Amino acid sequence: MNTELIVTPEVQAVLDAIKNTGKSWHEMMLPDHPMYPQFARKLVVTGFNTPDMEGGEDRIYVNVRQYLIIKDGNIIHKRLKMPDWMIHEGNVEQVMGKDGFLKGIYRTTDDDGKVTEEKEAILKAPSVQYIRFLIKTKATHLVDILQQFMGLYTELFDKQINEI
Repeated sequence: MNTELIVTPEVQAVLDAIKNTGKSWHEMMLPDHPMYPQFARKLVVTGFNTPDMEGGEDRIYVNVRQYLIIKDGNIIHKRLKMPDWMIHEGNVEQVMGKDGFLKGIYRTTDDDGKVTEEKEAILKAPSVQYIRFLIKTKATHLVDILQQFMGLYTELFDKQINEI
């Protein structure tokens, strides 16, 4: 007796896409290095983790590598360990709304309650808590969060990225 699974071409396409999904969580292409133009470069998020929520730390550790890829043949030449990025409880992020950043007004009053100054400000929230909120409320996807943070990562670790 033989049993075989029969699926539609659409279902098979989904199964194939799942099978062909790479191991990385996010990839970001880098410009060519001036001294090594034979390589294409990309930053790859290879993993991330958080300490146990019962502990005192509220952090996210993001593991990053830089891949040097030989342009002729698209072969990975080297995987370089980059600094891990620690997003900790002291980091803050600007809070996004449907139409841009959420804003509030700082109002200063004198002792009589008369308004002396009003200043608009973009609202901020603790990074780790904000990331948790975005994921739990399905306001954004993990890959979108990693994409946003990788832009900041390249600014923060520019020297290490380009010292290859």
